[in-house]
Amino acid sequence: MSTIDTTTGTTNTTTTDEGRRGIGRAKKIGAIAAFTALVAGGGAAWALWSANGTGSGRTTALTAQSITVTAAAGPASLYPGATDGDITFTLTNPNPYPVQFTAMTAGAITTSNPACAITNISVAPATGLALNVAANATSALQTISNVVTMAAAAPDACQGVNFTIALTLTGVQV
Repeated sequence: MSTIDTTTGTTNTTTTDEGRRGIGRAKKIGAIAAFTALVAGGGAAWALWSANGTGSGRTTALTAQSITVTAAAGPASLYPGATDGDITFTLTNPNPYPVQFTAMTAGAITTSNPACAITNISVAPATGLALNVAANATSALQTISNVVTMAAAAPDACQGVNFTIALTLTGVQV
């Protein structure tokens, strides 16, 4: 194979074997260069420093939301002289955890018919309850049994009357 050097005008002739040797040498040089780059790159990775950090993080406790007690219709259980009347309601829990109520205290009472005075009924407190409401849920109908008494002298105006009783429930997260 012949080549012409354009700067000097001379012709160089090489044999096929000499050309192959030139290619072999180029491959060797390339392989050495690749190996050197790999080792140098690996060395750079080994040269990276480790690091540590200190300081503080933060978390915040949520504020418990009040559970809503909503009066609900239940079976009629009052009549003059009754001592075993029930209170029915539902519970709505906006908290991300379930709650169980174990005690009830009655508050103000209202009547759907002013001719049947609220003094015609009384409500006893209750303990030992197990009223459950799931997280972020409204419960099924809840009942506290045998806590409402109707006066024996309750007038006819109390027939079919709905009494709404404010309830304070005490419980814990479960």
